Amino acid sequence: MVITKKIIFRRTILDIPLLIFLISQFLSYLASIDKHTSLLGYYGRFNGGLVSSLTYSLLYWAYVSNMKPKSTRKSLYFLFTSAFLVSIYGVVQHFGVDKNLWVQDVQNRVFSTLGQPNWLATFVVALIPLSYAFSLKTKRVAWWGLSIILFIVLLYTKSRSGLLGLLVADIILWFNYFLSRRNTNNIRKKILKVFALWHLVLGVVIFLISTPWTPNLENIVLNRDSDRNIDSSVGPGGTESGEIRKIVWKGAIEVWGHYPVFGSGVETFAYSFYEFRPKEHNLVSEWDFLYNKAHNEYLNTAATTGTIGLTAYLILISASLYQISKNSKNQNFQNSKQIQNQNLKLFVSKFTLLGDSDLLSLGVFSGYFGMLITNFFGFATSTTSLLFFLFPAVAVGLNGPSAEFKVPIRESISFTQKVLLSLLLCTMLYVLFTITQYWYSDFLFAKGRNYEEEQNFQEARQALTSAISLNTNEPLYRNELAQVISQEAISLSELGRNDEAINLAQEAITESKKSIALSPRNLLLLRNLSSMLIRLSIIDINYINEAKNTMLAETEYSPTDAKLFYNLGLAYARVGQIDSAILTLEKTIFLKDNYRDARLALALLYINSGRKVEAENQLRYILEHINPDDALAQQELHELTGK
Repeated sequence: MVITKKIIFRRTILDIPLLIFLISQFLSYLASIDKHTSLLGYYGRFNGGLVSSLTYSLLYWAYVSNMKPKSTRKSLYFLFTSAFLVSIYGVVQHFGVDKNLWVQDVQNRVFSTLGQPNWLATFVVALIPLSYAFSLKTKRVAWWGLSIILFIVLLYTKSRSGLLGLLVADIILWFNYFLSRRNTNNIRKKILKVFALWHLVLGVVIFLISTPWTPNLENIVLNRDSDRNIDSSVGPGGTESGEIRKIVWKGAIEVWGHYPVFGSGVETFAYSFYEFRPKEHNLVSEWDFLYNKAHNEYLNTAATTGTIGLTAYLILISASLYQISKNSKNQNFQNSKQIQNQNLKLFVSKFTLLGDSDLLSLGVFSGYFGMLITNFFGFATSTTSLLFFLFPAVAVGLNGPSAEFKVPIRESISFTQKVLLSLLLCTMLYVLFTITQYWYSDFLFAKGRNYEEEQNFQEARQALTSAISLNTNEPLYRNELAQVISQEAISLSELGRNDEAINLAQEAITESKKSIALSPRNLLLLRNLSSMLIRLSIIDINYINEAKNTMLAETEYSPTDAKLFYNLGLAYARVGQIDSAILTLEKTIFLKDNYRDARLALALLYINSGRKVEAENQLRYILEHINPDDALAQQELHELTGK
């Protein structure tokens, strides 16, 4: 642009919706309960924050302004090359290539290089319809083979939302492909044959591998149930994932109701959800998990960016679908006189999305729609967000002018142009430097955590201190440093070096409080501070009181957290406030009636307070409703009643 003295910017349908979306994100950021997280995104994901939304939008505008049909097809070839490598790794992962590296049963539900089965499924669902389109357009076996590989890895994810998304995308693609073709030389009959043959192949693949609802050939032959198949939708401990989602969705709606206009702030669900977390969540298998997403992209958007953000997001989706379908329609087809039946012509024009020559755009549309379906049961990651923003740009690129835009190079460049080019170069180098610095601080953070796990506290402290010097505003770095210093203090105390231990303990507490000041609604930081204070109480018993006060502050933002109230009850007991301890533990079992540890602790407090009947009731409840073989409960009951 500097060389040509001209703005290179291609206007598209999505310009205004994108600006509206970015404005909604910015307003939500201003109203956020945690601006740090809203700016950069939840730590470890770095996706969905204001910066990432701006970045994806800039990528969209750069793509539509510079990419033409030829370069767009090349970009799709690169996309499918990476998808092929990801899928191949997913297949070999199913056969155990890295089964010993993960806590998860990765052979049961693969996630390849994307970190989680549903994330991999969403990525694959977005690409399978486009691979079909390439197969139909080029009639090359390689594309059909790639489609099968992508489908196989989707089955290996055992993602129900992924299979539902693919089903919808598949219907959209084949329905439109059939109706949009003129029935010359029995072309539609040929399409039906291809459709039947292809889905027969997919049926055979399903029969050999299985789905979350159907057994495979091996299990049928051996007349046995597949444990993997049965457990694919069940969370750890047995709660069905759909039931957990309903509870989380209920909490998300509560957050939306409390922050109806701008939400709690972009990407702050991990903090706002716990203020409105439904009590019944304490009874599921994942009751003590930290949820940083609503597991429904639309409810997550509503909760974190409010009605304004959700409306802007839906406008962006609608405009994207319209742009893709508009770019896939062929005007010659719309004006065709070969469709003699006027009613059929109206039907086809209304319900089909593409013309004779725009099959790839239909693949883009179908994949995009399938991704929207899977996001209803999950959430966007950086991989799928990239496709969400760039698939509409791909549709524009596929149908743009074929001639490449050529920049006319002038014989001489003016002084002003040289200055501008120099400024651009310096800006680019500065941005690259800051990104590198940000990455390196994260590298040092990970290094420090590894040293901490090895009990090498001095090296851990040095690495974390260096990370903080590069990125002073990241609360997790300071929190981790506080944990390391506290463990170092405890080690010194065990060696009898109490004065040094006390000094380090104070330093750890100070560092932890600095992290909370940077992110006051991050409950994880408050939890870590209270846990650290309890550990440090072996150095100074007075830290228990401070831990109790920290937990009391936390209950304001997490009023249904049974584990929090259990720990608070124990803290009250340790400082001798028995009545408060009993009341707190009674509230704990009200929140989670199958909480064995809380009932046992309450029974012991009842015994010490002379309330033997109530103690007996708690012990009997454990044995009758939670675990009849609980040895400790049996022993306490025997000592209490002689039975």
